[in-house]
Amino acid sequence: MYKPDPKLKHLFDWHVESDSTWDEQLSRTRYHYRNPSPPPRPDAFRSIGLVFFNSSLRTRTSMEVAAARLGAHASTIIPGSGVWGMEWRDGVRMDGKAVEHIREAIGVLSRYYDALGVRLFATGTDYALDQNESRFKKILETATVPVINLESALYHPCQALADAATIYEHFRDEVKGRRFVLSWAWHPRALPQAVPNSALLMAARLGMQVTIARPKGFELTPEIMKLANSYASQNGTSIAQTDHQDVACKGADVIYAKAWSSNMRYDNPNAEAGLRNHYQDWRIRKRHLGKAVFLHCLPARRGVVVDDAVLNSSQAIHLLQAEFRLHAQMAILERAWNLL
Repeated sequence: MYKPDPKLKHLFDWHVESDSTWDEQLSRTRYHYRNPSPPPRPDAFRSIGLVFFNSSLRTRTSMEVAAARLGAHASTIIPGSGVWGMEWRDGVRMDGKAVEHIREAIGVLSRYYDALGVRLFATGTDYALDQNESRFKKILETATVPVINLESALYHPCQALADAATIYEHFRDEVKGRRFVLSWAWHPRALPQAVPNSALLMAARLGMQVTIARPKGFELTPEIMKLANSYASQNGTSIAQTDHQDVACKGADVIYAKAWSSNMRYDNPNAEAGLRNHYQDWRIRKRHLGKAVFLHCLPARRGVVVDDAVLNSSQAIHLLQAEFRLHAQMAILERAWNLL
């Protein structure tokens, strides 16, 4: 199990951080939302290197703007696009396409920057590698400056913090006990589970009554469910699962839609695709909303994950949710650089 390094304020995921750190970061995120003017710049100039092994819109731009608002410089690095391809394996002869080893790359970047942000999705082909977060942990072990997880195989802490702040702001702090529905949705691609994992853990930690609506075969891993249930137990709440989307959404306060793949993709991707395509009608429709607000991390495929009538309604607060990404990133950088 990964343990935080007290000398380096890495952000791997919130579940390895204390409740006091989580509460402080949530408070600072909301502070930046309510006080949009940039805070006084720190005395020392700082910089952050943003390493994107996978595509991004909100994460990349919100982190770039957050750094600028704090008086820092951000550089975006895309391995394989103007930057050498990386080798992850240790003890191998590098006579293939990979030109630079991740240990040298992160070692060098740690000497140039005051923090690193890394986006590194699940491979979708090596279950043990993904479940152990082996590649991301190698970065944490190698870096000598704080590393911020911009979405890894299992977690998306930046999104989780923004989601929590959005919910708190919308409900004016009256969050505990409200009904949170995490609804699976169909997607033409087998997507990773980091966002649904983080959304589930976030809602359980906030003390919400959580229901996961997903077809059979699309359960989240037992390890994630165990952790979520531990949060629910601490808060005196519960986590339910169902394969009936309509039933799950009745009486919800929040409906969070997200597509994710079955773990069958690791052993039999064709069977996973066949199972997933059997549920193409799983999307959020206007009838599902009731009194609930709608959340989605974006990008959301209209007419696939969610209907236009939902996204165009006043109950959709996904743009506010996306705005909170900027405020969350500012709070996270403040912590990494001891600016609080």
